[in-house]
Amino acid sequence: MSGPVLALRGLRTSFDTPRGRLPAVDRVDLELFAGETLGVVGESGCGKSVTALSILRLLPQPPATIEAGEILFEGRDLLRLSDEEMRHIRGNRIAMIFQEPMTCLNPVFRVGDQIAEAIAVHRSLSRTERDARVLELLELVGISEPRKRARDYPHQLSGGMRQRVMIAMALANDPAVLIADEPTTALDVTIQAQILELLERLQRRFAMAVLLITHDLGIVAESADRLAVLYAGRVVESGTVREIFAAPQHPYTAGLLAALPSARTRPGERLHVIAGRVPDLVSRPAGCSFRERCTRALAVCAESDPALEPAPEGQLVACHNPVSQAEARA
Repeated sequence: MSGPVLALRGLRTSFDTPRGRLPAVDRVDLELFAGETLGVVGESGCGKSVTALSILRLLPQPPATIEAGEILFEGRDLLRLSDEEMRHIRGNRIAMIFQEPMTCLNPVFRVGDQIAEAIAVHRSLSRTERDARVLELLELVGISEPRKRARDYPHQLSGGMRQRVMIAMALANDPAVLIADEPTTALDVTIQAQILELLERLQRRFAMAVLLITHDLGIVAESADRLAVLYAGRVVESGTVREIFAAPQHPYTAGLLAALPSARTRPGERLHVIAGRVPDLVSRPAGCSFRERCTRALAVCAESDPALEPAPEGQLVACHNPVSQAEARA
């Protein structure tokens, strides 16, 4: 396998708050290879979306600051690029689908004009060529009557159609990397399945690398090749989806998987719950951030923060007392 198209090395992004500095993303390492889907999962507030916005340098500074690390895209550190160089990459070589299309699409412009604008920023095409490209994209993402829909405003479209428009805008300039941040939020399960199937089909067609950010492990199981689990701004486990779902090593990952309903879940049966809450990141406790919620914590867990290291089963895990393969499969 050739080198990653996108790699994060020790990324640390913090926010100034009235109570002090809050490290939302802390020493995150990720690799994304051409043609694959990397799922990034974790509870709300674990740093998933901040990681994505850091990659594109879309966080307002201040209050945000990317304090350390590298974001390597095709061998270039995005943190060292000028604003002009970054504008050439953003929406062109790296594109993003945001969580809520109704807040991302401009309500007073027709959707066709908004897609055309995304093209015009990066390509020198005539108006006729841009219009043809808009219709091509709308047809590509499965919107019927593309010429009619291009003249519609966002409020005239259903939630699923608005999400398809967002995908069309993201694909307008044939990106190498697509960041999909909760792409099926607020959609019903039938439309969710259609959107995920569409993303998979387009990924195969264009050989894109996809960074799939979600809190839904079911989506990851269906759509991702590899998985990174974030907790309190740090990667606590990473590996292939098959490895992690078969034998999760970190107690947090095991807890997330145990909370999923299964075919054996009886009606009215309570699902597993991870006790406790995420620690205050402004005054992060010493040692492992998960230890106060962990039933496997040892004395060493209060003294040192475990490093992300290879586990015997193949994945990487940051834990002083990881779950054994036999325990995970029991």
